[in-house]
Amino acid sequence: MKIITNEQLPAANGHYSTAIISNNLLFVSGQLPVSTDGTHHHDEPFERQFEVVFENILQILHASDTEKEKIVKVTAYISDVSLWPEFNKLYASFMGDHKPVRTVVPVPALHYGYQLEVELIAEIKE
Repeated sequence: MKIITNEQLPAANGHYSTAIISNNLLFVSGQLPVSTDGTHHHDEPFERQFEVVFENILQILHASDTEKEKIVKVTAYISDVSLWPEFNKLYASFMGDHKPVRTVVPVPALHYGYQLEVELIAEIKE
């Protein structure tokens, strides 16, 4: 098992790792809209929160020597089911032709008033 960490990645704010490689798979903990410099984006529009989360995900994939086309499973938590259409549009634009399995879970609240949290599993490039 290899813990993925460096100064360009979002820091874990609790007793967990941001990402771990195990058995040729990358497991990424839930990513909130917090920039790698620690700036929180909970007061910004959903689209900006999405951008920050997926910028972080791209950084983690890069640090793990893999890419978004290797993502196998995505779980997204949204703070209101009414955000689903916007999430789906932004997600489709981000993923392009790649369609990993995905679950979108509406929840009554997320940490600190955020509207989005995303975790995923990806293959490591061979």
